[in-house]
Amino acid sequence: MEKIAVERSVWINTTPERAWQAVTKPEQLNQWYATYYHWSIPALEIGTTVKFYNKDDDTDMQVAKIEVVNPPREFTLRWQPDQTYPAMSLITSFLIQAENDGTRVTISESGYEWLPDDVRQKWFDATSGGYTLSMENLKGYLEGHAIPH
Repeated sequence: MEKIAVERSVWINTTPERAWQAVTKPEQLNQWYATYYHWSIPALEIGTTVKFYNKDDDTDMQVAKIEVVNPPREFTLRWQPDQTYPAMSLITSFLIQAENDGTRVTISESGYEWLPDDVRQKWFDATSGGYTLSMENLKGYLEGHAIPH
């Protein structure tokens, strides 16, 4: 089965270390990732449970385990399967690389190949659009500009 992934990348006028902080510290993720949601990351260790809250309470959240912590290069999470699609396991990676006196940050999410054909495109499009906005927000956040979305 061919791997299907969403990938968005942005060059930012910042250091890899500063970008690392922005993608791994919940108080910073809350500022740019999806500004109406919030994160809980108790420890930056492989196997730690991470929670991503879609609301201000525990009724709507997603749960993941940290799979890779390689500062300041890669932070990877494996999300618990959606109850509707138990075969699907999404993997989200934040990749950081020094580039041209700045830093390239890439977010990649794979696992969409496990979704049924009739819903895959909807999920893929929603994630693609969301990550485009998040990357624009990250650039604004790290460069000290207004968060656009």
